[in-house]
Amino acid sequence: MQVTVLTRADNQPQIESYLTWNAQANLTFAYVNVPSSIARPTTGLHYALWHWRAVDVATKLHRAAKFDVIHHITYTSIHVPTQLWRLGVPTIFGPVGGGQTTPPAMLTYFGSSARKEKLRTLVTRALLLSPLHRRWLKKMSVVFAANSDTLMLIQKLGRSDVRLQFDNGIASDYLLDEPREFTPREGPTRLLWVGRMLPRKALPMALDALARTRRDATLTIVGNGLDAEVVQNMIVERGLSDRVNWAGRRLTMEEVRAAYIEHDALLFTSVRETSGVQLLEAMALGLPIICLDLHGAHDVVPDAAGFKIAVTTPLEVIEGLAKAIDRFYEMNCGEKDAMALASWRFARNNTWPMRAEAAERVYEEVLAKHP
Repeated sequence: MQVTVLTRADNQPQIESYLTWNAQANLTFAYVNVPSSIARPTTGLHYALWHWRAVDVATKLHRAAKFDVIHHITYTSIHVPTQLWRLGVPTIFGPVGGGQTTPPAMLTYFGSSARKEKLRTLVTRALLLSPLHRRWLKKMSVVFAANSDTLMLIQKLGRSDVRLQFDNGIASDYLLDEPREFTPREGPTRLLWVGRMLPRKALPMALDALARTRRDATLTIVGNGLDAEVVQNMIVERGLSDRVNWAGRRLTMEEVRAAYIEHDALLFTSVRETSGVQLLEAMALGLPIICLDLHGAHDVVPDAAGFKIAVTTPLEVIEGLAKAIDRFYEMNCGEKDAMALASWRFARNNTWPMRAEAAERVYEEVLAKHP
C-alpha cells in the first residue's frame, strides 16, 4: 500500500526532520499552504480554505499517482466536509464530530464566551438547512461519525448508512500489560482532571463537585490555558487549597502517563466534546471514569467502567458528581477492580494497530464496490 498524506505546510520542517531518520518507502507527504495573512491557523476560515487548496494539490498528485482511495481523517468536523471527492476517487469521510452542542443549562460555564458558543450551536443546527452539506455527504463512499450526536445529524442530512466509530486510538505499548488492581489503603480518593482549560472543559464544575463531597478526596489538575492567578483564585475561593494539586505548567507525555497511574479515577467534566482522548488514555491505564453522560463520553465510556452523570441543571450535575465521588470512596477493592477491568478492556480493543486493520478492511470494501 502506497500512502500520500496531505497536511499543513507549517508541519513540513518537523515531518522532514523525522523522515530523515525514519523514512518509509510507502509513505510520502504533500503540503497544503494557506498563508496566515489570509486566515489564522486553527480557525474555521483557515480550515475551509485549506480544503479547497487541498483539492488543487491532490489533483496534481493524482495525475501521477492515480489514487485508489481517499480517506479524510482530520479535522474531525462535520461543519466543513472534505472536497477531495472532486477527484472522482472513492472517498471515506471521518470519523468526524462536531454535531454535538452544549446543553443550554451548561452555558454558564462559558462566561463571556457564552455568546460565541450559542452562535456555534445555531450554526450546527443550521447545517440541516444546507443543501451543500447534503450534496457533499452524498458524494462520500463511506461516512463515519465519532459520536451519536454527529451520527444523528448526518442521518438527518440524508446519509442513513453513516457508521459510528470512535475517532481516537491508543498505542499498544501505552496500555498496562494487565488490568489495574486496587489494594486496601488509608487516605483520600485521588482524582485526576486532564485537559486544556477551555470553557467547554468546565474545570470549575470539577472544583465545585470536589467541594461538595462528604468523603475524603483530592484532585490533581493536569493542563494549562488559564493564568496561574485565575486558577489559584478558583481553588482558594472554594476552600480547596489543601485538596487540589496543580503543577502550573504543561506536563510532558511521560509525566501525564505517570499521573494516570498514580491516581484512582479520572474526573471528566467537558460539556461539549467530540470524544475526549483523555478518556481513552485513562482507560488504557485502568482508571475508572467519573464523567457526564454526554456526547463522546456517553458513547466511549462503558457503563461498567465508572459513573456517568445525567446532564440536567448545573447544581444537579455538581451534586451528582459529588455523590459519585463519595460512592467511589465507599466501594471495596473488588468493585473498583471491576470498573478498572471494564476500562482496560475497552482501551485494549481500541489500539492504533487495530484502527489501521479496520481502515484497511474499509478500503477493501470500498474498492470491491468501485474496482
